[in-house]
Amino acid sequence: MSDSAFTAETAAQHQAELNDYLQSKNINQLFIQIVESLLIEKPDNPIGFIVQFLQKKYPDQAMIDGPQIDVAASAGGAAEQPDAAAASDEDEEEEENSDDDYVDDLPISNKYQQKGDKAVRRSSVLAESPVTDMEEIKIVPKSAEDKQGIVEIIEQCMLFKHLEPSQLNTLADAMESKTFNSGDVIIKQGDDGDYFYVVDSGHIDCFKDDTKITNYSKGGAFGELAIMYNAPRAATCQATEPTRLWALERKAFKAILMKSTTDKRNKYREFLSEVEMLSQLNDYEKLTIADSLNEESFDDGKVVCRQGEPGDTFYIVKEGTAVCTQTDAKGQQLEVARLSAGQYFGEIALLTSKTRQATVAAEGELAVLSLDRKTFKRVMGPMENILKRNMEQYTKYKLSQI
Repeated sequence: MSDSAFTAETAAQHQAELNDYLQSKNINQLFIQIVESLLIEKPDNPIGFIVQFLQKKYPDQAMIDGPQIDVAASAGGAAEQPDAAAASDEDEEEEENSDDDYVDDLPISNKYQQKGDKAVRRSSVLAESPVTDMEEIKIVPKSAEDKQGIVEIIEQCMLFKHLEPSQLNTLADAMESKTFNSGDVIIKQGDDGDYFYVVDSGHIDCFKDDTKITNYSKGGAFGELAIMYNAPRAATCQATEPTRLWALERKAFKAILMKSTTDKRNKYREFLSEVEMLSQLNDYEKLTIADSLNEESFDDGKVVCRQGEPGDTFYIVKEGTAVCTQTDAKGQQLEVARLSAGQYFGEIALLTSKTRQATVAAEGELAVLSLDRKTFKRVMGPMENILKRNMEQYTKYKLSQI
């Protein structure tokens, strides 16, 4: 194997490892949550706000050895500065990790030293003022087939997995068609990144420092981080044949993201305030739950969860009626509870790792709000003792046997 081929293969393996890390640690989603909160709250001291955000949202993971930052002080005033030794260590670590680049965009922690210039160029988060008026977003006409194809691709991207179908459709509406001939450079390493691309047809090769690291064809997508961060591209992407792309501008995405987050919070804020078990939570904790909820709908008779199956989801009834039945040792099916708006089920499977204790089905149209196991453990931490206590109060919460 030639040195160049070996280098390309090694680079591709390294990039795959980096991508696996980003996905396994849910890094993109973490950045999304931070940026969403910054855009909504607009704190005077964003550094202190981020520290407070992480310590409240991820209290266990945010625990570190050594001196702790005064969260209250850092949120209201200037964030504490690390001592010189710590700052030096951080700089050294940053230098060591400077080559850990994402295929499409540079991480926000990377820095670039320009030749002949002592000034360091750092990629920045949300450097430009975002579009705040949805009416400013251009809707690009396209066929229903094209729109559906775009939605099917972007809903698989980590960056968009938390969006609802209506929001994915809005993103697809805003994407414009761009065509390239063989040999055309689509993005160039070092240039600012301001578009996310979906490949409709054609083929694209990507190079880092003239070494091929990956390629994209129909159904591929690249440039996710460009629409979150004002960062230079970490690779050059070049069409190898006539290629058609759908492109989403960064400002349009930010406007849609801000609106979707605000709409979701407004949508669930009032409802959650009426849920009895959440009455002891403060507004911030309720908003944290609201941000994490997924809404699901079930037609009459459809089963939400089935007795005896593993349980990985917690549910709150939003609208309609959920009928809970249990099958006894003789095979007889008995109704054990009927749940309405504000009542919940599924917590036992998550708190005890038991299988589902009952079958829950929709009676008429049913809408539920759900949290998966990982999210449940994170955002419902303050509620765990209450939920366990309610498991024992069988007469008041019959649903706790589900």
